[in-house]
Amino acid sequence: MLSVKSKRELFMLKKLQVQNFKSILSDTIELGQLNVFIGENGAGKSNLLEALAVMSAAKQERLDIEGLYSKGVRVAKPELTFSSFHSKKPKPQIEISVAFQREKQLMTIKSVLETDMTDEAVVKWKDSFEQQAQEQEQQDILKHVLNISAYEDKVKLMKALSEQRRTEKSALYHPIQNYLIYNLNTKALRGLSSESKKVPLGINGEGLDILLANFSELEFTQLQEYAYFVNWLDEIVIDTEDLMKFSDLKQGKSISKLYFKDKFMMKKENIFSAENANEGVLHILFYLALFISRRTPTLFAIDNIESHLNPHLCTELTRVICKLAKKTNKQTLITTHNPAILDGLNLNDDDIRLFEIYRNDEGHTKTRRIQLNPETKPVKAKLSELWMRGYLGAISKQF
Repeated sequence: MLSVKSKRELFMLKKLQVQNFKSILSDTIELGQLNVFIGENGAGKSNLLEALAVMSAAKQERLDIEGLYSKGVRVAKPELTFSSFHSKKPKPQIEISVAFQREKQLMTIKSVLETDMTDEAVVKWKDSFEQQAQEQEQQDILKHVLNISAYEDKVKLMKALSEQRRTEKSALYHPIQNYLIYNLNTKALRGLSSESKKVPLGINGEGLDILLANFSELEFTQLQEYAYFVNWLDEIVIDTEDLMKFSDLKQGKSISKLYFKDKFMMKKENIFSAENANEGVLHILFYLALFISRRTPTLFAIDNIESHLNPHLCTELTRVICKLAKKTNKQTLITTHNPAILDGLNLNDDDIRLFEIYRNDEGHTKTRRIQLNPETKPVKAKLSELWMRGYLGAISKQF
C-alpha cells in the first residue's frame, strides 16, 4: 500500500492556556494529536478554537479585522471579546500561552492582547507581550555593537543579529502562524462563493479543486484508497484547462474545476461538476485532502465536522483521519454535536483525546478530559450511546 511519508518535524501543541477571552475566564487544556470537543450549544467550544486563532494572528502581526476573519474568528467589539461576568471586574487584557513539544524540548509562546480603542466600531488589537519582546531584542542587539568603533561594522553586525533573531522567531512561531479554523460552507465547496482567500484551502472550503490538481502521485494514490466512502464514485476529474464549462456542466457559473463521474449512470451522461455534486462527497473529499496534503497546515481546527454527513460515515471518517493525522504529522482540534463521531475514536491511544466543554455555575467555560478507566471492566456500550445516556456529560441538564 502506498502512502505519503512526511519528513516534516512535528511540533506538538501540548498545552493551551487562555485567560479573559469571551466565555473563557481562565482555563488550561493539555492536548493530544487529535482532539475532539463536545458540549452543549453555547458552552464555548468555538471560543476555545478561536483563542488559538487569535494568537496565530498575533504572531503573524495580523490583528486587524481582516486578519482575524481570515483565521475563522468571529470578530466582536472589545467589550464582548473580553470576559464579562457578574461579580468579576472586567480586565482589558487577553492572555494566551501555548507550549509546543519538539522532540524532548518544550517551548512556550505567549501573547497579551490589548486595545486602546474600546469605544470604536473598528478596532486594531496589539500584542503587548510581543512588542516588549521586540524592544528587548533591540536593546540586546545594541549592547553587542556598542564596543565596535567602525560605523560600517556596527551596521553589518546589527543586520546580522537582526536576521538571526528573525530566523529564530520564525522557526519558533511557524507551528502557530499557519493555524486556522475550517468551517465548511457548501457554496464555497461548489465554487459558487470565494470569501476566504487562504491558500491552499480557504476556511470555508475554497480551493479544493486547485489543491487536488497539485496533488503528487503518492498523495492522489492515497486519496484513491478511500474511494469506498462514496459508493457511486467512478472517477474524480480535475479540468485544469477549464474546458468543460463550455459543455453547460456548470449552469450556476461555478469557478470550481472539480468534476465527478458516476459509475451507475450512462457513459455519455455520467459526469457532473462540483456545483451539482451532493454535499457529502464534497465534505469528505475536503477532509481527506486536508489531512493527506503536505501543503495544508500541520495544526488546524475543524468546527462542526459532522455537517452534511451520514452518521455511519462520520464514524468511519473519524477512524481514517485519526490514522492520517499520524501518517502526515497533523494535529487538529475538532468540535462536533454528532455522537457517531465518538465511535471512531480509540481512547486507549493517548494521542487521541476527547473533551467535554461546559460552563460552570458562574458561566465560565471549562474543559474536562474524558478518559477510560483502565481499572474498570471494559464497557460494551459505544461512546455514542454513553453520550446520549448522559454518562459523558456534554448535554443539557434542563430537559
